[in-house]
Formats: sequence, structure tokens, C-alpha cells
Amino acid sequence: MQTKVSTLPQTVDKLDTFFKVKELDRDPSMSHFVPMVYKQNHEWKKIFEKDFQKRFNGLMVRGENKIQTVFTASFPHDEILQKFISKSSEGDLLFLHHPIPLECGDPKGNLGRGFLPINPILLKKIVKKRLSIYSCHAPLDYNKKVSTSRTIAEELQAKIESEFLSYGNGNAGLIATISSVSTADLITKLKNIFGIPYVDFAGKNSERIIKIGIVAGGGDEVEYSQTCRKRGAQAYITGEIFSRYDSDWGKQNTAKLQNYVKTVDISMIGVSHAASEFLVMKTQIPRWFKENFGLPVIPLAQNKWWF
Repeated sequence: MQTKVSTLPQTVDKLDTFFKVKELDRDPSMSHFVPMVYKQNHEWKKIFEKDFQKRFNGLMVRGENKIQTVFTASFPHDEILQKFISKSSEGDLLFLHHPIPLECGDPKGNLGRGFLPINPILLKKIVKKRLSIYSCHAPLDYNKKVSTSRTIAEELQAKIESEFLSYGNGNAGLIATISSVSTADLITKLKNIFGIPYVDFAGKNSERIIKIGIVAGGGDEVEYSQTCRKRGAQAYITGEIFSRYDSDWGKQNTAKLQNYVKTVDISMIGVSHAASEFLVMKTQIPRWFKENFGLPVIPLAQNKWWF
């Protein structure tokens, strides 16, 4: 049986078109954080594609022209890149949400270091093996069909009612209705969906949740959960409900949030930044690649979601 193959230009063009990457001049977050982590080292500019250096979305590292397998992940942590390098063939593609690693902290462990540069040794191995990397950050958060938040709604069999949280060229947050469930049962369901040992929780336990707010990734802003409350949600599901970072901003924002949660009357549930954004990488994104190219897709999960 002949292995299906796609060309890199074909794949990039279709991804750019579907996610409307060229319509967003600069990613609102990554245009700040990528240059920040590489402030002392400009080697990234020799490796990352010129258009990526302007938009901070799209083809990031260009490899060989023929793609046989697509790999997906939330972040390019060392363990993910090591798996990608060992399991791939020349020309294969890694589809990422974030172009750089992020340590978000653990509610039962250490604070995170925040955004970090990619391991330079592993990046050189990727270049040497002629592998490609495509990163889709904001456009994957607000796409109307395939998105980090919509895949959560899909897994919960929720009916999307409205959007919120203006981000880039769209909205990253969703308000949706679900079948009645208690906080305890919803947490159990979320732990199973995301494959996490525990959630980060604050707020009120409820016996009847029928409307939820969803923000995949960093939802650690008071205004996000306030919007959910105003629109009638009894629960707010996100990656991070607190800013568990070892930085002045992280500590200050967490203190602000801890004061705020004392007053809330909804369930606030964090499932980890990485896990909340990996769900799309193992559900909707593989379906998209199979439908458009017939290519096999291998999602690369982290061994630990909270760190």
C-alpha cells in the first residue's frame, strides 16, 4: 500500500487559508513573548522563517518538501521535541499551538518559570533532520470550526450560545449550555477528558450546572469569569484560574484572583494550560489533516500536564 504524501507548500497554503493566518498581522501574545525569551540570543532569526518573525504564526521552521506524517502538540517542550525527532522521518511536520515552551506552575507543586526559549540542541537536530514546524496560536483560539475552546465544547456535548474575549481577529471565549451536572461530576468528567490527575478549583460547588464559560489556555483574568457570570454561567472552565508563575506579575495577579474568588458564586475549574490546548491536537486537528490530506497524525502528549 502506497504511503500518502503531501508537499510542504501545499500543506502550509491550506493551513494558512483555513486559519486565515495572513489576515492577522501580528499575534497579540507571541509577538511579545517570542522576542522576549530570545532577547539575549538572536540565533532564532537564522532558523525561524522570515514571515513567522513578522506574524508569529504559520510556518516556523522549513524542512524537506515531502510530508508523510504530521505530529501535534501544545508546546515544544524538550520531551515533545525528543519524541518528534525520534519518531519522524525527514520532511515530517510538527503542528504546534505555542511556538515556545511555557511552564505554568502546579497547584500542588512549584511555580512555573513562564515562557522559555526552545532547547537549542533539539532545534538544531530538527533542522539537521530536515523537519518542519508550523505554529498556530491566536488563529487556533478563535477559528469558527476548529479551535482550542470549541473542541472542549464538543467533548462536553455543549451547545454554543455566544462568544466573548476579543483576541486577534476573533473571540477566544465561549458561553455554552450543557446537560445538568453537579460541580463534582463535571470535575470528574473533565479529569477524564483531559487525562489530568487533579484540577485547580475555586469558587462555589453547585448541584445544577447548565451553562458554562470556556476559555482554553490562560484564563487567569478576573474579567473573563465575570463575563461568564454576567451571561448566566454556573461554571467557568479554563486552563489556568490562577497565575502560578514565579514572577512579580504572577504573584500579584494570583493575589488579586484569590481575593476575587472569595466573592464568586460560580465553579472555577482549571485543567492546566497545556492539557486544555492539547485536546484540539488529538481531536479536531487530526480530523482536519485526514480530511484534507489523508495523512496520519500522531498527537504528542506531555507526561505531566501541571508544571
